[in-house]
Amino acid sequence: MRRLFVVLAALSFVACRDSTAGARPNVLLVCVDTLRADRLGAYGYRVHPTSPAIDELAARSLVFENARAAACWTKPSVPSFFTGTYPLQHGVYEGSARALAGTVSDVLPDDAVTLAERFADAGYTTVAFVQNAQLRKGLGFEQGFGDRYVDGAGDAREIRWRLVDWLDERGDDDAPFFAYLHLLDAHWPYDIPDEYARKFSAGTSIEPFRGEDSRALRDALNDGSRKLDAAEAAGLVALYDGAVRSIDDQLAKLFAALERRGLADNTIVCLVADHGEEFLEHGRVGHGHGLWDGLLHVPFILHVPGARARRVSTPVALIDLVPTLCAAADVPCRGAVEGRNRLVDETVAPLFAEHKEPGAYVQSYVEGSKKLVRRFVAPAASAHGSLLDALQPGTRWEAECRAEDGAWEALEFARRDEAVADPFELKGCVAGLGAGTFELAGVTIELAKTCEFYGEMNEANARGAMLVEGLGVKARGRFVGNAFVAEKIKLYAASEDVKPEVRGSLTRTEVRGDAFLAWFGPLAVEFGPDTRWKDDAPRELSRDDVRRAQELGATAARTVGFTVDETLFDLAADPDEHAPLDDAVERERLSRGADELVRELLRRATSGGGERRQLDAGEVEDLRAIGYVK
Repeated sequence: MRRLFVVLAALSFVACRDSTAGARPNVLLVCVDTLRADRLGAYGYRVHPTSPAIDELAARSLVFENARAAACWTKPSVPSFFTGTYPLQHGVYEGSARALAGTVSDVLPDDAVTLAERFADAGYTTVAFVQNAQLRKGLGFEQGFGDRYVDGAGDAREIRWRLVDWLDERGDDDAPFFAYLHLLDAHWPYDIPDEYARKFSAGTSIEPFRGEDSRALRDALNDGSRKLDAAEAAGLVALYDGAVRSIDDQLAKLFAALERRGLADNTIVCLVADHGEEFLEHGRVGHGHGLWDGLLHVPFILHVPGARARRVSTPVALIDLVPTLCAAADVPCRGAVEGRNRLVDETVAPLFAEHKEPGAYVQSYVEGSKKLVRRFVAPAASAHGSLLDALQPGTRWEAECRAEDGAWEALEFARRDEAVADPFELKGCVAGLGAGTFELAGVTIELAKTCEFYGEMNEANARGAMLVEGLGVKARGRFVGNAFVAEKIKLYAASEDVKPEVRGSLTRTEVRGDAFLAWFGPLAVEFGPDTRWKDDAPRELSRDDVRRAQELGATAARTVGFTVDETLFDLAADPDEHAPLDDAVERERLSRGADELVRELLRRATSGGGERRQLDAGEVEDLRAIGYVK
């Protein structure tokens, strides 16, 4: 009986649409970057009126209440909902990875079939106005946009004007259009007009997030060295909510512009987000750090003129967008897709998501209310090899050392997945304390005028007053000549045993007999036969490691040395994912289900993937501006 109801509802949907639309419908797809579903009134949010225009759209639309993205950040998520396939199939995982040549970004391969290509093949004029450095031209996302693809298109207001201007330019063009808008205003650093920044901020503190130091604050929150008080925590939420409202007001004006031009009655409007955002629910702000539900639960609203409004509670995947949107516009859905046409198919299917960290590959798999999160770390032995081959100039490392008479000898070392230009760090015990200077294992440390102190001994600190001989510290800064200028100093507890350590990018190496020297700036560190890899330290996971984990599955991966951590949650009883379940039977059942699904997805993969492009300095800076590169 339920299947009959779904079929009749789908027939009713198509009949209603056709009765009002004489020509093929236009399609407007809007992705609001970083928009949590639970921050919209249409999804139950009542703290602030963030979304009156979106709520009005939802009231006359098909609303998927439980939609989940395939990834927790833009770079892998957008190609997933744009192709209807998962990252393990289209191959896009990373957008600011470090390599010997510099910073590189994955490229969506030419053999991937995008939504824009599907609509272009059906005779649509295709345009995109996007704002996110991860989606710039040359990275494959422009495939199918034959009329124009404008990256760096500005804030929501400017993007609205660009689309309206384009609509006016095309005049009486009879071809229907497919337009994609990607709006970044709700993405950190929430760079929005003051009117919106303060719209909901009464009684809160937003100032720490509005200045030039907001990036440092964000980093400090995420590394645990800074806490928010109640007013600041409320201010962060108020600022985000103001950003959402700023977008909503621009969408209201855009919808009105479509109405004035006689386009509203024949334009399908679909609104989604690529991922959500966290506000310290799991110890971090932002996104791209895990597969928590607050990062995966996104809005999915589909308005088709003349179709009956309804809400669907069945869990759906954002990769369902491709077949669903194509069906709504009666456009052939050519090419391989994993998604389902949710206009007619209300089958409950497992939800799957992926995330590649620098040192691990993470999957989430949901059946019903049960969610399994699996984290694969490759065998440490695969990191070993020739020291000289590994320690190349331009790569970044951490070495625990023995330091005597100014000579540093590496005892243990590990590769660090950090930007080559990141500051150096030196750790050791204070010696030779003077006025604004001291020594760490023979290296002179000078305090910058704005040097910041933090750490376990910081409570009583006043501009270095707690610096005493023998105290363990970590200095972060830069070399000026042979001296080290410290911009941040971490103070360790007096009881803590602090060994000399250096962290930074190598500038050169030199072989000396059976050992060799590696220079961290002007600091030479000797590596010899007894230098050991830190097998318990995180290292960069290769694409081959990821594919091997996918092919093996959890049990087999463990037998070849992978570490596989599996955590089970019950989203019905614990929606915030703070109380893992201790149920080995259920955990094993979901793990087998995840293995079977992944192998099926690999068998159906048609795209090669794995393509990368080196980014220039300007592109890296654009990514750094929105928090992707440290």
